[in-house]
Amino acid sequence: MYFTYDLARGINVEKPYQRMMMPYMMPDTASCPVNFSVHLTEWDPGSQVDEHLHEAAIEAMFCISGHGTASIGDQVYEFSENSMIAAAPGELHCIKNTGNEVLRCLCVFSPPMTASGLRQRAKQAAQTSEAQEND
Repeated sequence: MYFTYDLARGINVEKPYQRMMMPYMMPDTASCPVNFSVHLTEWDPGSQVDEHLHEAAIEAMFCISGHGTASIGDQVYEFSENSMIAAAPGELHCIKNTGNEVLRCLCVFSPPMTASGLRQRAKQAAQTSEAQEND
């Protein structure tokens, strides 16, 4: 299998959790069955993902470039090039871009996440945030 960065397949997430996710090897993008998934996430300076968890999957996040913070539970870590965090199933985690350049992170899930599942979870987080702001 071969995968490449293709903006047409990218998932652009709106504010307040603005980022771009590029699905690579996932059950709905791979040409054979896979038991893990890989996607790239890019955050502009000042952006972050919502604090969240995955009930049944471990997620490993490897920083390719940029600088930020990564939290797992109550622990906050510097997150920069060549560092990695892993969140066990059910463990709250979050990544924030605290630098002045794009933060790029390769994310691996086991069991795998689908591209459609990524899109749906990001949309739900933004809707939940908007509803909380309107309350």
